[in-house]
Amino acid sequence: MTYSPLFLVGTQRSGTTLLCRMLTAHRDIFIKNELPVRSVFKPGFSKDDIRANISRHIEKRYGQNLDELMRAEGKSVWGLKDPELTYYLGELRVFLPQARFIVITRDPRAVVNSYMENKWGLGTNAYTGALRWRDEVLAQLAFERELPDKVLRIRYEDLVIDQQATLEAVCQFIDAPFDDTMLSFDQQKSFIREGRENANTSRALDESLTRKWKDKLSAHEIAVVDSLCRDVMAMTGYEPEAAPYQVPGWLAAFYRVHQAVLGEFQIQYRWRVGNWKKRLQRSGSERVT
Repeated sequence: MTYSPLFLVGTQRSGTTLLCRMLTAHRDIFIKNELPVRSVFKPGFSKDDIRANISRHIEKRYGQNLDELMRAEGKSVWGLKDPELTYYLGELRVFLPQARFIVITRDPRAVVNSYMENKWGLGTNAYTGALRWRDEVLAQLAFERELPDKVLRIRYEDLVIDQQATLEAVCQFIDAPFDDTMLSFDQQKSFIREGRENANTSRALDESLTRKWKDKLSAHEIAVVDSLCRDVMAMTGYEPEAAPYQVPGWLAAFYRVHQAVLGEFQIQYRWRVGNWKKRLQRSGSERVT
């Protein structure tokens, strides 16, 4: 019997949405792509409480609760993908032993470059972006060491370069038959609201995205990321390019202030734009009715 539920875990910008889109193209699998995670997990919540909260968010998004959607789509395996799950791995233990966790890792230099390009407030510079990647991946690795038979780690680069072999490994891990519709995921029904940040998940795979950071990051930015992430890169199969480098204390302090100020500005800007769009949508709906 195929294991269920499935939880897709990774840092932001690591390929979690791409993996979610691929697995949901499988005839038997539905993975919910992100929701307000903090509203799902509360101290003392049981497995049923958490599942009910996830189902409530699914109904709000699709007009059907989890069970109704699964029946309508002919799916038998459900799951959740959200980068914030890294901070709730302990809470997700209530779904063991049937649950399985798939952790996707991406080159920290690519992740940091994406943080800075997308202006989400997550990592406004190479230093704070690298720290975020390092700390989250360390937490994921610790969880994997505790539950080695329940956690499968894959790399974004392998998924893009050798899609079939990587997805075959995932299917074997969750004891599901391989479904080649996953290979044409971009042509299948999508349950993901497309935006600028995830537009690539609706297109055919592009191997150049695995190397994009090489042309975008400066030599100093690469040195900063390599210096902070060197040990964790070795654990996850990535080679540093820069020589060992110690970020000066004054520069580290500047980076932290830069993150605090610009990061908050970016977060507030996105929040205000999001609210503005919602008001426009409500206004348009009222005029139609």
